[in-house]
Amino acid sequence: MSMHEFENLVEMSVQSLDQAGEHSSEDLRDLFYNLYQFQASWDTSFTHFRVIDTLLEHKFVYQFEISQHPDYAEHETFFNGISDFSFINLKPQEEWHEQSNPTAGYIKPPYLFFDAGSPLWQQFVEQGDLIGSDALPPKTIDTVDMVKEVIFSAKSQDDHELISLWYTALGLHVGLFSSEEEQISIKESSSISNIRDIVLETNALEIDAGYGFLAQPTPDLVEEDAFLTWWFQVGE
Repeated sequence: MSMHEFENLVEMSVQSLDQAGEHSSEDLRDLFYNLYQFQASWDTSFTHFRVIDTLLEHKFVYQFEISQHPDYAEHETFFNGISDFSFINLKPQEEWHEQSNPTAGYIKPPYLFFDAGSPLWQQFVEQGDLIGSDALPPKTIDTVDMVKEVIFSAKSQDDHELISLWYTALGLHVGLFSSEEEQISIKESSSISNIRDIVLETNALEIDAGYGFLAQPTPDLVEEDAFLTWWFQVGE
């Protein structure tokens, strides 16, 4: 079953970053790329079309006519037969394989779409259809720094719910996927200090807006983990 809590978190974050108006389109493109990478690390579904206009505006997603696909002439019957949303593999009519034939883009008739940094984006760059900043791959951003930017945007809009959700999400992410040595380093980072200052200032943890995996953990669970004990004792 899809983890809707993470899908909704990323959707809210895209909207918050866009509405805050504090980042350039180039920076938003990088942030969106990393947000969807974060979403993909959980058991989630494809949700780009919830905020597709925003993703298109800031050039994280590109839209073309289906006939502009580099392999359209070779697979014209295949492409013309697509009548509903479909993922498109790098080799369009061959079976998907994570390494040898990954998903390259997607079609929602009558248009072809692909993300910046995807295999199909790379093909459009190589054939000269994307130039300048459009031809630059998105930058990978450390998860902590990505979350900091979202929390800054949320604070500027008094969105304490989003701050609370991301603080819980980040704590669980670090607690699950980082070694003890990495956790020590993260605790000492300036980005974490900035995040915790905002959480304390806004009393964000007084709001438990999460559900599923993003519900704030119970005291018993927190006490079993030294990092989570520190994480959820903001200001103590």
